[in-house]
Amino acid sequence: MSRPTAVQAAAILLLGGALLTPARAATELTLATFGGSSNLPVWLALDKGYFTREGLAVKQEVVQGSSAEVQGLMSGKYQIGTTAFDNVIAIAEGQGDIKPEGYDLVGIMGVHSGMNSIVTRPEIKSFRDLRGKAVASDALTSGYGLMLFRILEKNGLKLNQDYTAIAVGSGPNRLKAMQAGKAFAAALSAPDDIEASHMGYNILADAAAELGAYQGSAYVVRRAWAKDHEQEVVAFIRAIAPATDSVFSDRAGAIAELKQRIKSLNDAEAATVYGALTSPKGGLNHGAHINIEGVKMLLSLRTDYGEPKKTLNDPMKYVDLTYYAKATADMKQ
Repeated sequence: MSRPTAVQAAAILLLGGALLTPARAATELTLATFGGSSNLPVWLALDKGYFTREGLAVKQEVVQGSSAEVQGLMSGKYQIGTTAFDNVIAIAEGQGDIKPEGYDLVGIMGVHSGMNSIVTRPEIKSFRDLRGKAVASDALTSGYGLMLFRILEKNGLKLNQDYTAIAVGSGPNRLKAMQAGKAFAAALSAPDDIEASHMGYNILADAAAELGAYQGSAYVVRRAWAKDHEQEVVAFIRAIAPATDSVFSDRAGAIAELKQRIKSLNDAEAATVYGALTSPKGGLNHGAHINIEGVKMLLSLRTDYGEPKKTLNDPMKYVDLTYYAKATADMKQ
């Protein structure tokens, strides 16, 4: 038997070392989200190995309200969250429902640009039918509430003059409020708007078509946590950005994932949801980019409806794009 060459010997030593070296454990992160189809990039990242390839073990936890989510992020229960980006601005400006000590949430990526429909009970067939009625929002001072108020005003209805608003939390809770007769309209996204349609409810308008540029939900982190965990933030972005783009490039795979995750969807409904997710108006943000023009719309809404009154005009106050730039630098080459 011949002796191995020097090159072969080196290869054997390297292989032996690799076999003896324990596998590096994946970094665990907990991601807080709301329910709904806009989680599709997260589901794909979980099921198709995007997170695993970046050395992450991500656990998704669905929350029922923005206040609990923000408090969980501030306490360290969650490291990353997806939330209506208006929440981030509202709390930063003292216009939100809560005032966490040391609050420092910032947006690092965009989820979607406002995938909401204005849905009404069966007897409400036009905006004028809402006069004297109540509408349901996730919160009165943040989230998609201000978006709803702007659309209603655009259609001739003023808050607390022509209608009232109640805060009930997440999309399913808004639908329940309408079912119970406590509210007569709400902004809903898929699959809640599809369920409402099956129940005979009316879809009066598409929020994105009514408003134009809008940043709906976004991926957010604490500035302090991100500063100390840059590697994890960059890895998360490197997983989510291509997972989001795969929704646009792989229709069949995206629809299959939707049907797997939302069991109630039939083929036609899954195709409809996919169409909304990939729509140039209100769909997922390509590459999970934050829509800065959409953030400016949020500032406009908050200037008009936020309390206490403030004039807000600097979108970069609430956004940190440095992690996205680092994560995607070599992906562009």
